[in-house]
Amino acid sequence: MILRPEDPHQISFVSRAELVADEPLVLAVSQVVDGLDLGVLYGRYSESGRSFFDPAMMLKVLFFSYCEGVRSSRGIARRIRYDVRYQYFAGSLRPDFRTINRFRGRNLDLLGEYFARIVTLCEQSGLVDVSVLAIDGTKLRASASGKRTISKKKQDRMARRFRAELERDVAGEGDDLGDESEEVSPPKPDGVEQEIAVDKEPGGITDPDARFMKTSEGVLRSCYNSQIAVDRNQIIVAAEVSTVADDSVQFQGMVEQSRANVAGGLGEVLADGGYYSGSNLKHSESVGYDLYMPLPQANRVPDRRFEREAFEYDEATDCYRCPVDKQLHYRSRRIRNGVTTRVYVGSASTCGSCQLRSRCTKKRYRELNISEVYHLERQMRQKMSSGPGRARYDQRKGLVEAVFGNLKFNLGFGRFGLRTLPKVRGEFLLMCIAHNLRKLAKYGSLPGPPKSAVRKALYTANSWFLRLYRCLQNEWPCILGSPGAQSKPVGLSIHA
Repeated sequence: MILRPEDPHQISFVSRAELVADEPLVLAVSQVVDGLDLGVLYGRYSESGRSFFDPAMMLKVLFFSYCEGVRSSRGIARRIRYDVRYQYFAGSLRPDFRTINRFRGRNLDLLGEYFARIVTLCEQSGLVDVSVLAIDGTKLRASASGKRTISKKKQDRMARRFRAELERDVAGEGDDLGDESEEVSPPKPDGVEQEIAVDKEPGGITDPDARFMKTSEGVLRSCYNSQIAVDRNQIIVAAEVSTVADDSVQFQGMVEQSRANVAGGLGEVLADGGYYSGSNLKHSESVGYDLYMPLPQANRVPDRRFEREAFEYDEATDCYRCPVDKQLHYRSRRIRNGVTTRVYVGSASTCGSCQLRSRCTKKRYRELNISEVYHLERQMRQKMSSGPGRARYDQRKGLVEAVFGNLKFNLGFGRFGLRTLPKVRGEFLLMCIAHNLRKLAKYGSLPGPPKSAVRKALYTANSWFLRLYRCLQNEWPCILGSPGAQSKPVGLSIHA
C-alpha cells in the first residue's frame, strides 16, 4: 500500500510543543532561559517606547542557534522562518537579521553572568565533577584578515613618517606668517608621540585588539588566545579570551573563575607546560589544590653529576658547596612576577683551577639560581616522574582538547565572527554556553512537567478540535467533506 503525500494546503491543528516533543535540546534551552534572572536584560527596554520582541524569546533563539553551530544573524533569521524548532520559541514572530544582530551586540556583556548560572544548573543536575579540572588554551583566528594587521615595526615607521609630514606642514604654514611666526613655537602633532610609546603590540586596522600569535600550524596569524577549564565530565566551568599569547598569565584567573562558578572545592588541576611559572606554583600551594604541570627542562650541564640538586646548602655561611667542596657565595637577588630568586656564584679563581670545571659549566665559573619555589619545583618533578602522576596528567588531553575539538569541528567555530575584545569575549562565551547546553540536554535532568502530562494536555487539545470538526461536519457537509457530500473535501487533518 502506497502512503500518498498529503495536500500541502490542508489545515493541521497541532501545537508547537507537540512538534518539538522529541527535541530535548529545544526544551532544555527553553527551561534554562526561563530559569535565568533576566531583570537586567528586561531593564534595557522600555514599555513606553515602540514595541520590541520579548528579550527572553530572543535569548532562547540565540542560544539554540549557537547550539546548532549557526552564528550568522542572517542564518538565524532564515531558520526562524522555516524551522519549526526555532518557531517553537518565536511563534509567528519573524525578527529580521538586523534585529537579531542588534540584540546580540547590545547584550554580550550579560553573557558572563548567564554562563556562570548555567554552570550552576549543570552542577545541580549532577553533571559537574571538579575532582579533576583540566585547563587549556587555543589560538583562534580573528575576524580581521592578517593582511589588515600591522606589525609594531610598521606602525612605528608609519608614525615617524606621519610625524615628519606634519612637522613639514607646520613649518610651511609658519613661513607664510612672516615675523609673527617667530613668536609661536611649532606645535607637536597630538597623539603621535604617545602612539609610538604606548602601542607596542601589532594591531589590526579592522580589529585593533587582534594580535599576531603562533597557531598550531606553526605560523603567525591574527588571533585571540581563548582559554577554557573543563571538569571530569567535559563541562566548561570557566572561559576567557585574551590578547596575550602567553598562557602562564592566564592560569590563576582560570582557576579562580572555576572556584567561583562551582560550589565544591577543586581537586586535581591539570595544565600543560605552557602554564608554568613560579607564581603559579606559589598560587597552587596557597590555595591548596593538587596541581599536575610539567616543568621546563632545567639548564643542562655537561655532566649530570653536577646538576643543581648535587649542591649542598650551608645555612650558617649562606653558600652552596659543589660536589668537589668548592663554595658558591650569594651575590644578588632578583624579583620577577612576584617570585624571588637568589643568585649564588663561584669565583673565577676557584672554578678556574678546578680540573672538573668543563663537566660542571661552560662559563668561567658556576652560577646557581635558587628560586623561592625551588622546593615546589622539586616536588613537581618527582610527582610528574612517577607512574601515578603521569597517568593523572595524561587525562588532560582526553578532557579539554576534546572540548576544543567539539567547538571547532562539530560546531564549526574555527574563527571569530565579531571584532574587538569585548565582542570576541561575548562570542566565545556564547559558544561555551552552547557546549554546556548540549551536554545538559543529553545527560542532565531539568525540572519540568513529565512527558505523560504533556501528552495528556496535547490529547485534550486535539480532542477539542476533533469535536469541533465533527460538529462542523454535520452542519456543513459539502464544505468539510462528510461521507454523503458530493464536493471534493477540504483536507482537515486532526492529530488525536
